[in-house]
Amino acid sequence: MSRSKDGQEPRQFWLTNEVYRAKFRQVMGSQLMSMAFSPCDIWWVSPWVTDFDLIDNRMGNWNSLEPRWGLRYVRLSEVIIRLIEAGCRFRMVTLPDDRTSMFVGPLSQQFQDTNKFEHLIREELHIKGMLTKDFWLKGSMNFTYRGTHKNDEQLDLIVSPSAITEARMEYDRTYGSFNHE
Repeated sequence: MSRSKDGQEPRQFWLTNEVYRAKFRQVMGSQLMSMAFSPCDIWWVSPWVTDFDLIDNRMGNWNSLEPRWGLRYVRLSEVIIRLIEAGCRFRMVTLPDDRTSMFVGPLSQQFQDTNKFEHLIREELHIKGMLTKDFWLKGSMNFTYRGTHKNDEQLDLIVSPSAITEARMEYDRTYGSFNHE
């Protein structure tokens, strides 16, 4: 495991069985929902993106943050909508793909009159990552049902400020920066 310039090691996730996959979804959901309290720009780069159950709210643990969800599994699309409503802005970069379009299309339509959600299509894309001001999640996983529930995957959760800044500069250079108001 390599350390960043500021000495922080990434947290590694090996999604090789259902227990590890469920633990990862719990961490990913918590990381995302923390941004409801401190909205920011979110880069989401993945060749394919589909909807999937992300947060297990069957015990009502998230009801104080979003009472409309009720006692059930919460889908990725619902989390993204909640974060955009809280003030986050998303820039999603994907391959051209019908399944991804089924996921992205409704979000693009719902937020078409704002600069809160932007979808970029790249013909040659293999990078997979989610980048915020507080963390960078990168690895082998596409943000899909198969990636989060079925496939063996490996991911690093990086919280090093220097690594996040470096990744942000590279994402901005490669895909264009967010349009700031």
